[in-house]
Amino acid sequence: MVVCAWGSRRITMRNLVVLALFVPFICALQLAGENFSPPVLPHTSFGFGGSAIGGSDNTSSVYIVSNTTELREALALPFSKTIYVNGTINGNQLPNGSFATCQDYIDMTGEPGAEIRQFNFTLYILGFNTTYMSMVDQAISDNVTFDGMNATDYKALIDHMNGWRPVVLDTQKAQVGFTFTNNTSLIGLDENSALNGINLYVHSVDNIWIRNLKLVSPKDCFPAPETFPSSWNAEYDAVGLVTSTNVWLDGCELQDQLDGEYVQPDIIDGWQVWSTMSAPKYIVDHQRQVDRFDGLFDCEDGTDNITFSHNIVRNHHKSMLLGGGTKEFNLDLGRMHFTIFGNHFNNSASRNPLMRFGTFDVFANVYETLNTAGPVFNPTNVTLERRTDLPDDAVFEYNLGVYNQSTVQLQDNVFVQTGPDANDTSRIFTISEATLPQFPARVCIHESNATTPPHFLSTLNGHAIDNLTTLAQDTIDFFVENGDAVEGAVIITCEDIGIGYTLPRSFDSAEEVLNYVLEQAGQSLQT
Repeated sequence: MVVCAWGSRRITMRNLVVLALFVPFICALQLAGENFSPPVLPHTSFGFGGSAIGGSDNTSSVYIVSNTTELREALALPFSKTIYVNGTINGNQLPNGSFATCQDYIDMTGEPGAEIRQFNFTLYILGFNTTYMSMVDQAISDNVTFDGMNATDYKALIDHMNGWRPVVLDTQKAQVGFTFTNNTSLIGLDENSALNGINLYVHSVDNIWIRNLKLVSPKDCFPAPETFPSSWNAEYDAVGLVTSTNVWLDGCELQDQLDGEYVQPDIIDGWQVWSTMSAPKYIVDHQRQVDRFDGLFDCEDGTDNITFSHNIVRNHHKSMLLGGGTKEFNLDLGRMHFTIFGNHFNNSASRNPLMRFGTFDVFANVYETLNTAGPVFNPTNVTLERRTDLPDDAVFEYNLGVYNQSTVQLQDNVFVQTGPDANDTSRIFTISEATLPQFPARVCIHESNATTPPHFLSTLNGHAIDNLTTLAQDTIDFFVENGDAVEGAVIITCEDIGIGYTLPRSFDSAEEVLNYVLEQAGQSLQT
């Protein structure tokens, strides 16, 4: 007799057909069992996400998963549960145990022999390149072949690529994307637990814990260009929250590959063209970097009551977007409450975080940056002149992005910078979309909550930033004077702004913050 576990229920083949009409049927999952000893993790939930209690820890609702099939089935269970991740689960692992490549996603789309399986990412990119396409048009006019094909047929093939791309993208999304149901805890079994190349899509659910995991964002096989030739729109975040509430993400490491190192952008044909043309021969050099990664932790569309604590965010270029675009403001206003505490931002080039529309408490984080880009402006220069010698694509952009109608509280943050511009403070803040003085963004900068005076100030490289409030005002003035913000659309004030909950601890010095974060951030088990 076949017997499968479904929560606390036992299902036999006699009632399988009837039951399958009403509830999901799960046979592959492994219950942890009565003798299972769960890992003991540090920290308890607090802050805006403090009401998240996670999933059930009853023995009938605790699962251990080791591959994508088990993970997907466990996350889909419609009752409160705790899921422990054993080892590394690779998002591109297929049910047969093999690992999908980008070409596999193309070959898995549609039926065998379908035209869509001719999709080619390089041809898709070339279709946006007016220089290249003019060469194809010239070949058609000259009635010659192009790249070994009839030029008219070649152009028709390229014209199909833009329509085919979202379809093959959906094939990859179905493989690497994992959704949640309400009342779920997803926890690493030990310090080696990892979700590699997986997009956790937390959509319209409540009460979620994600803890003690290495979270490696998927590499988008088929990103779309946003502007020629400098920016891209990749599809996948490591964790994406949409219209979800009461979420606690703690003790995780968010990055672009398992070892945590920076991923060099791909060089791919077709994104930029320098050509010499003498029909019937066309010589083309077309290589350009392609960005295949989106955010690490992006939240939008009225997501609310979130705590992001004791995590490491490393070697990524646009890490945390909190708040959707201006078109979705009606979904975010009055919601979007975030606590960002005790995190280590290690070589995170921007969005640490970017904050729109909501309320954001950013406390006791360490920002460690290699600053090679140079100051945006000189804070000691009262004219706040924009520097004209900056590269277009500076590696480090900024830490804290204050965007429209946000309320931002800052306290006990520590900045550590190396590089030729190690003492530059002009990139701590950036201002954007500040156009509504009648609905201003508000920035409140507290002194420390030290138990005894003197209260310490935020520090850069171990030295007090004399007045972070003044620096924030200088940043606002700079953007206003350069026409990038409207006067009064961002104000410095602590009026009617306060901390409405108890923080895990207080700090008497910046050194205490630094030591605490370096010890507590990232994967760890309590000893």
